[in-house]
Amino acid sequence: MDIKKVSNSIGYCGLVCALCHLADKCDGCKSNNNCCGRRLSEAGCYQYKCCVEKKINGCWECQDFPCDKDMFSNSHDIRLRAFARCAKEEGLEKLAEYVLRNQQNGILYGHNKDYDNLGSEEAVLKLLRTGQK
Repeated sequence: MDIKKVSNSIGYCGLVCALCHLADKCDGCKSNNNCCGRRLSEAGCYQYKCCVEKKINGCWECQDFPCDKDMFSNSHDIRLRAFARCAKEEGLEKLAEYVLRNQQNGILYGHNKDYDNLGSEEAVLKLLRTGQK
């Protein structure tokens, strides 16, 4: 998988849709071929609705980032805030480069994988950027 494909797949919230376990049947929340559970839920996805309304490519482009709503709430996994922060600070292609490099080195992306449950955004960013916990 190449960096451009991965960076183009990054959802409004910072999820890396190309590396999702559903990627073989879903092209992410920005596509018409979407199966994101949160976006398709009755309540919908706050990040999706907000970014579409503001006509921005992702939360990292918003002046209110991080907003502490829905996917960025304190009760949700901090991985998304860290990934969106990386996109804001270094761009989508650099975020994709980090994730792909780490995947090749055995650091797995996905729900309850290596970037989850690290305790802080800083810990996630350290793992993402250096490949070391």
